[in-house]
Amino acid sequence: MSVTLRFIFLTSLLMLTCRFARGVTTSDSTNKGLVRLVWAEEGDDVELPCDLTPPTPMDSVIMVLWFKDNIGIPLYSLDARTEGMVYAIHWAASDDLGNRTHFITGDGQRARLKVKTVKFNDQGIFRCRVDFSNSPTRNFLVNLTLVEQPTKPVIYDAQGHEVIGIPRFFEGYDFRLTCQVSGGRPKPTVTWWKDGELIDAVVDVPEMSEITGSSSKFTVNHLFIPKVTRSLWGSKLECKAQSDPMTKPIIREVPLDIYLKPLAVKINLHDDLILAGRPIAAKCESWGSWPAATLAWSLGGVKFRDPVVATTQRRNSTLSKLALVLEREDDGKELSCTAINHNFPGGDLKESRLLRVAYPPIVDAQLAVGYNLESLREGDDLKLICNVQSNPSPIEIVWFHNDTRLEHNVAEGILIATNTLTLRVLNLGHSGEYTCYGRNSIGDGRSLPLIIRMKFAPRCKAPYESRNIAVMLHDTVKLRCEVEAEPTDTVRFSWTFNETRGDVLPIQNSRPRNYELTSVLEYTPTTQGDYGTLGCWASNSVGRQKTPCLFHIVPAKAPKPLIDCTLHNESSALEVNCIPGSDSGLPQHFLLEVRGSLVGSEVIQASQTLQVPQSDQGELGEGPPIYRIENSLPSFQLDYLEPGYDYTLAIYAVNKHGRSNPKRLRNVRIVEQLGNNMERSGGFVIKNLQSIIPNQATRNMIIYVAVICGVAVILIGIGVMIGVAVCRKRTHTPRRENMDDLTTPTYVSAQRIEPRVRYDSERRRSQRTSFYTDESRNDPDLLPQVEIDLQR
Repeated sequence: MSVTLRFIFLTSLLMLTCRFARGVTTSDSTNKGLVRLVWAEEGDDVELPCDLTPPTPMDSVIMVLWFKDNIGIPLYSLDARTEGMVYAIHWAASDDLGNRTHFITGDGQRARLKVKTVKFNDQGIFRCRVDFSNSPTRNFLVNLTLVEQPTKPVIYDAQGHEVIGIPRFFEGYDFRLTCQVSGGRPKPTVTWWKDGELIDAVVDVPEMSEITGSSSKFTVNHLFIPKVTRSLWGSKLECKAQSDPMTKPIIREVPLDIYLKPLAVKINLHDDLILAGRPIAAKCESWGSWPAATLAWSLGGVKFRDPVVATTQRRNSTLSKLALVLEREDDGKELSCTAINHNFPGGDLKESRLLRVAYPPIVDAQLAVGYNLESLREGDDLKLICNVQSNPSPIEIVWFHNDTRLEHNVAEGILIATNTLTLRVLNLGHSGEYTCYGRNSIGDGRSLPLIIRMKFAPRCKAPYESRNIAVMLHDTVKLRCEVEAEPTDTVRFSWTFNETRGDVLPIQNSRPRNYELTSVLEYTPTTQGDYGTLGCWASNSVGRQKTPCLFHIVPAKAPKPLIDCTLHNESSALEVNCIPGSDSGLPQHFLLEVRGSLVGSEVIQASQTLQVPQSDQGELGEGPPIYRIENSLPSFQLDYLEPGYDYTLAIYAVNKHGRSNPKRLRNVRIVEQLGNNMERSGGFVIKNLQSIIPNQATRNMIIYVAVICGVAVILIGIGVMIGVAVCRKRTHTPRRENMDDLTTPTYVSAQRIEPRVRYDSERRRSQRTSFYTDESRNDPDLLPQVEIDLQR
């Protein structure tokens, strides 16, 4: 029965379809060509719209038929002819598509055919035919198209190389990326996004692919950013490809790695004042670089190898610390810190600090340009320069001459200006060491001495300018002439007599070894005419001595008497002090004699008993000497003069020629007993004068012993003198004077000059000359042999 009913329904539906088909061609021309596009992804459920609203309000739908493409048999039908839309009969084709369709009537316009799990073959033109009771039939066309997703986006750089991984770009350079997809239906859109914000939506559709050269099935989007800024650092780009707005886009993430050059670098010095030799700490900090910069230090353009105390690198900053010990040579140099991003060529950033190193003055004294010490002579001018290196600048510059500070003095020719010293009209007083001293707020310094030695002609050395030499006839005296000169290696000597040029006594190589500027001349006067003035002349490469060293040869005389003799009563002795007179040019010593003042007194009788030499008898009223004392100085001490008696003291000056007139001290009386020791060197004494006075017989033995000792001493002295006289006679010494002079010759001639007169055969005039014999070349005081040509 059911089969029969279904057959009847299908038959009637087919008849109606044929009829309505014919009617559509004639009556439904208004909907022709109106196609509604419906996109769907494979596997999605899709709804195809169909409007069931009657054209007139009182009309109603009696039949809805869905056709696909050009197939004449309905895919789906709804029959409302019998019982209306509420109880309408739904029918679907028995194929795969029919089994997945269902019509939803809704409220007129919202009627739709729902297709479940759309497949690729479901694509096509669906036609919805709506039959009304009184109105013409309507047809609605729906194009069901499945969306075809494009391929996953591919990213290319500006050189056309596919970007794999994280692309790298440089700050300040242009930025270019290309996102490309192929396929897709409908035509996909390709967009660039940054952190969820659209930055480029322009789709470029080339005729030919820029990458593969194939047809325009590719869709691309070129992203170009001129001058990459820091805002892109750490960002992430997205390329989205989407074929339909309703579909889910295909996304390719592109994380960016932007190389950033250092943004800033700064040097900090912990010490405001930098002192030479004192360590300081320097800090350099850089930030803004990616990757973090490497810091490099340099001083005066010279890089430090490993000076960093500590280095800290953070995400995009670097800190470096440096320990420095600067010297004065580093003053004015630049301390530089360079931030280097090794991944960013040309992205280095440097800061420099000009260093001012404080140090005390370094002082150097020099000759000014144009002056030469080798040619410096008396009368020249000289200019010195004090070179001072210091930081800060010196506040004082001082010149010293032999450690004596110099002051500006125009009258004395000392001119000081800033750092120069000018000396006008040089003399020997300007010779010596010159140093300059500089001082600043840090300290002070002094230069090494600059030694000034002027060349000058010889001159006499004190005290050899002029001397009186007393010489006895036939005695030989050594005349020592010492001079000062510069240079010393060319000094030559000559001698003159009575300042007569014709009487020059030339001396070759008369200067002793070791360049001692000395000439020694042995001179022997044989007649009174040989007494006069000898002049010693010296010369060197500068010139000849202007004023000679004078030796006035005078006859030897006895010394002058002593003056101002005084007595002092000490606790143990009587002291006599005198002032010597002129020695007449010969060495002298002094003699004191003690005599009793009462003629015929016991004191004199006792002295006669002792056999004092009668040649030394005093004047009338004075007795012979009780004893004598010799001394090199005019100072004597007298012990044990018997109190209660008057004495006369006679003091003499004695030289080789004789002795002076005595200086007498008369009526010397001793009130109290003096000391107990009467012995003095150089004389003979009577011990304990009380023993020679009558009524002291108990001391006779002591007196006899003293007399015997005194006689023994005299005999021994006479023997010594005889021995000395014999020795002198053998060595041809001058004749011995009277023994009463109590002197001993101390001069032994080393070389003898005997002046004599020679006559020229032509002019028959006398000339005085000297000949020298070189007895020993090793003796610096002996003069070499010289031959004199008297014909000149």
